[in-house]
Amino acid sequence: MKHIIMVNPVSGQKNGYKKAIVVQKLLKKYNIESEIICSEYKGHLTKIASEKSSKEQIRFYSIGGDGTLNEIVSGIIGTDSEIVVLPCGTGNDFSRHVNNYKSLRKIILSSLNASSNKFDVIKLNNNRYCINILNCGFDALVAYNLKHFRNIPFVSGTFKYNLSIVYTLFTNRNYKLRIRTNNITDEAKYTLVALSNGKYYGGGVVPSPEAKADDGKLSICKIYSTSLLTKLILLPKYKSCKHLKVNIVYIDNNTEYVSIVSNKKFPLSIDGEVTFTNRVKGKILKGCVNIVKIK
Repeated sequence: MKHIIMVNPVSGQKNGYKKAIVVQKLLKKYNIESEIICSEYKGHLTKIASEKSSKEQIRFYSIGGDGTLNEIVSGIIGTDSEIVVLPCGTGNDFSRHVNNYKSLRKIILSSLNASSNKFDVIKLNNNRYCINILNCGFDALVAYNLKHFRNIPFVSGTFKYNLSIVYTLFTNRNYKLRIRTNNITDEAKYTLVALSNGKYYGGGVVPSPEAKADDGKLSICKIYSTSLLTKLILLPKYKSCKHLKVNIVYIDNNTEYVSIVSNKKFPLSIDGEVTFTNRVKGKILKGCVNIVKIK
């Protein structure tokens, strides 16, 4: 099997290529030859992963955050290729779901004799995919505003998320949405909606604790309209997973399909990559991608 290290050179603290060299040397130490490919533009890693996987089985090493992982996943769906997830981005949230370690060295060493597992993916309209969490509203705006803090040196990804949360609070917006999951339709104003395949996002926040990326189901967490004061009270609970019994929070762990529509554009985050839209549809694709799970 061929080994390719896929890296986003500007992720995290912008030292992705240096970490790729470290990974390459580690693999070589165990007689595994590898190639390093750096992302040059948005969608580049998807194109490369698709081209390589159409010819042979590849083990890809994803060096970056969830956005980098998303690009590689989008290129290998339905193939025999597989991914080792290495936490080198801002949030590294899907890595928390599949790795027991944060150390690149420990992950690489554990992966040497490890086989891959089948994981689910959310397929969206316009042939886009989501491996971890799709969210809209307040938390998507937090991800969007993170751009103001990404370049702060010597600061952890979690702290950057906290700065973005404080910054976003000053907007205090809610969003009128029509949400359909399976046969249930709900139209109301929401603070945020998080559709989970993986468990973590936003630097370790858990919107739906029962979410699993390999059970063929999606979990949806809906938080209805809140005032600024309610947001200030609810946010610490949301971050510490104590929001489950709050009366404006609704969670469904048995969803396979979702449609979110609005008359106005709302912020939508797909594995941390933010866009603005007035509609999105998603459905679960069970076991369509191979990821090495490090225990």
